[in-house]
Amino acid sequence: MTKLRDERATPSLLDVPEVRTARVARVALLRPIDKTYNYIIPDELADSIQPGRRVTVPFGRNDKPSQAFCLSVSDEPWESTLKPVLDLVDDEPLLNEKMLELGRWMSRYYAAHLGRTLDLMVPAATKRRAGRRKVKYAVLTNLPGRKEEQEKADQKLTKKQNDVLNVLNNANGRLATADLCRAAACTDAVLKTLEKKGGLTFETRLETVDPVEPDVQRVEPKFELNTDQKAAIDQITRVVTNRAFSVQVLYGVTGSGKTEIYVHAIRRALAEGRQAIMLVPEIALTTQTIRRLQERFERVATIHSGLTDVQRSRTWSAVASGVIPVVIGTRSAVFAPCPNLGLIIVDEEAEPSYKSQAAPRYHTRDVAVKRGHLENIPVVLGSATPSLETWNNLQNRKHYHLIRLPRRVRDLPMPMVHLVDMRMEHKARRGVHLLSRAMESHLEEVLQRDEQAVLLLNRRGFASYLHCPRCQTVVVCPHCSVHMVFHATTELAHCHYCHAKLAVPNRCKSSGCGGTLVRFGMGTQRVEAELREKFPDAKLRRIDADTMNSASDYADLLGAFERKEFDFLIGTQMIAKGLDFPFVSFVGVISADTALALDDFRSEERTFQLVLQVAGRSGRGETSGHVVVQTFASDTAPIRHAVEGDYEGFAKLELNRRHESRLPPYTRMVRIVLADGRMSKLRTAAESLVDKMQTLLSKRGLPARILGPYPAAIPRLRDRYRDEILLIFDTGTTLIGAMDLFKDEGTLRVGVKSLIVDVDPVSLQ
Repeated sequence: MTKLRDERATPSLLDVPEVRTARVARVALLRPIDKTYNYIIPDELADSIQPGRRVTVPFGRNDKPSQAFCLSVSDEPWESTLKPVLDLVDDEPLLNEKMLELGRWMSRYYAAHLGRTLDLMVPAATKRRAGRRKVKYAVLTNLPGRKEEQEKADQKLTKKQNDVLNVLNNANGRLATADLCRAAACTDAVLKTLEKKGGLTFETRLETVDPVEPDVQRVEPKFELNTDQKAAIDQITRVVTNRAFSVQVLYGVTGSGKTEIYVHAIRRALAEGRQAIMLVPEIALTTQTIRRLQERFERVATIHSGLTDVQRSRTWSAVASGVIPVVIGTRSAVFAPCPNLGLIIVDEEAEPSYKSQAAPRYHTRDVAVKRGHLENIPVVLGSATPSLETWNNLQNRKHYHLIRLPRRVRDLPMPMVHLVDMRMEHKARRGVHLLSRAMESHLEEVLQRDEQAVLLLNRRGFASYLHCPRCQTVVVCPHCSVHMVFHATTELAHCHYCHAKLAVPNRCKSSGCGGTLVRFGMGTQRVEAELREKFPDAKLRRIDADTMNSASDYADLLGAFERKEFDFLIGTQMIAKGLDFPFVSFVGVISADTALALDDFRSEERTFQLVLQVAGRSGRGETSGHVVVQTFASDTAPIRHAVEGDYEGFAKLELNRRHESRLPPYTRMVRIVLADGRMSKLRTAAESLVDKMQTLLSKRGLPARILGPYPAAIPRLRDRYRDEILLIFDTGTTLIGAMDLFKDEGTLRVGVKSLIVDVDPVSLQ
């Protein structure tokens, strides 16, 4: 029996096989395997196998047929022990050389299996050929003999048959049979008769149907660009024209017209004969931004999780063929198969939703920058609150360049921001009020002036937890170490992690207690209930994960709000950024300090970004804007700087703190989370893993701080106990070296139910 040889294996010195040169394919199997393997290419496949195409190869002791991505093809010494490639899976390469290189980088940096990383980069629907159809073609053949014989043959054909041949000839000898029958006014029977006479042949092709383009009227807004916008456009269009890699950081206050800069940059790329990708963080943001780009460009492809399989596959093929030059979408759009890419834009680049929570746990912004580097094209990162990683790169990396937009379009004033200390508010009022007096007053004025308001609370549900005052018991999910959240719409307690639901008892179930359960804390449902009570004439809607089931739900609700069909929009963080509503004159932040209680070094940065961004939704039209920020932590740095609109002051303060603590962005972090149903087994495995990593890193001279193991922020999730380990490296090079070492030594293969490796985590929850 022949044996499989991986690329790093050495032949036995005891039995040296005959060596000859042959075509060899190196492949990455679509399995949780860190190695790549060599296979000999049979003669019948020699002209077909290319890098980027999937192949079927025999693998394992039983030579089970397995799919793999071909990474390279070369003429190499071939030993008789190499197994042959069995078959091709795809009609054409799914990934080009640059995308393969991007996949290799992602696999190394994010400590992920190469085959599965490459597999992730292509939509499953495309791999299944969804949205493709079989098309039958008629192909013109030469009738027998010379010209005079041709004329004799023509005399044997009917007029209808000659008409068919003339149509085919005018169509360069090939035409879909359905189109041919229409043009020649004939039936299939005529074509079949011609086939028998040798006048034509048939062939069938599997073709992709172009996506249906929405019927959107082109609109060109008429307004004068200010000097800051013109300067920004000049700088970005210059780097697009130069066709060289750089990262342009577009730092502009909310309402400064960043979208218009993006439009001009994309137009320049298209004028250069190139394509452009624009990334947005949320489907909720995508709906409004997509419409604006469709109004400005003839063909725009959208890529996000709300697409059907057929839509996704057709869109992918249209982009790959170059038919659609503009791509806009969420995370997966960074892999759009643009054959002639000229520009990548990452809007709201600081958003945590750009980080994938499934392996490979990549950050879309960083993958976009790496792709820009491989393609040798510019990347634009836009935000009113740049991530501290990006702000730090501006100071330390020569290819990062800052572009400022310090004022709003049409010189509109920034909104007036009022800070309300809820500790003082509660002392001055009787009863429980989620809305301060200042917020209630502004909402009343909004209704009187027939304007609109946005209210944000970054917690869904009605009550944050159910509490027994007598024995201090809190109702906890039976499967996770988290509080159950009461939802008024279902009258049930929900777990937002495992989605368990429980009927809520009136009395405490703790042994011998029987106290009355109290619904404590707040969520968007409770805010909605208080608003309906205090403003019975107001029309209001709630937008959160409980009310939105699909992308169309978001689009419908936001469209209705833009048409002023209701007055108040209540929502979680999905409404905080990117949306632009001209009639919104007031924004209320119900609880600005929700994230500050989290045990996460990024909590202050997240709090600052959320407050500053949601405040920017106000006053973007002709009416002046007002913002009320309610907080129990009015003296903290992120709240204070956000109210003042002082991004650079906060960034300087927070970066100094991170530097002193040796935390990202001054270091690189890896979070390893182990989970198992048995706590003793989990802890033993975690401690053993730390010992192995410390020994290996010390032996190879790779410096690192290792923290843990200790219980994760959520110590039990879906009936599994969780421990975490944090590794902190001084440089990215050291991090990659450590991850390569762990892969080679099999260090991360431990005997627990699951192990997650999260490089550059954006959350420690």
